[in-house]
Amino acid sequence: MKSTTSTPSVVRRPPGFREASMHDLFVDCCRLGPAPTRSREVFVIVTTAILLAVVFVVVRPSPLFIVAASVVVAGFMGARWTVGERKHWNAR
Repeated sequence: MKSTTSTPSVVRRPPGFREASMHDLFVDCCRLGPAPTRSREVFVIVTTAILLAVVFVVVRPSPLFIVAASVVVAGFMGARWTVGERKHWNAR
C-alpha cells in the first residue's frame, strides 16, 4: 500500500529559450499575455517582426498603413513586455 505523505512542492522555473520545445515557443507566440521568460518574449517579438515584414512584402500596402500597423504591433509588444517585467519575470 502506498503512503500518501505530502512531499514539499518544489517551485520550478519555466524553461528558457534554449530548453523550450517548439510547441512552447509556438504557444508563446499565440497567447495574448507575456511569455514566461524574457528570452522567450524576445523570441516572440523577433518572430512577430519577421512575420509582419513578410506580410508587408507580399501584400505591398501603402506606406501610411505600414506605419500605422507597425505602431499598433509595437505598442502591443511593448505592453506585453511591460506586463512581463512587472508581474512575471521579476517575481523570482
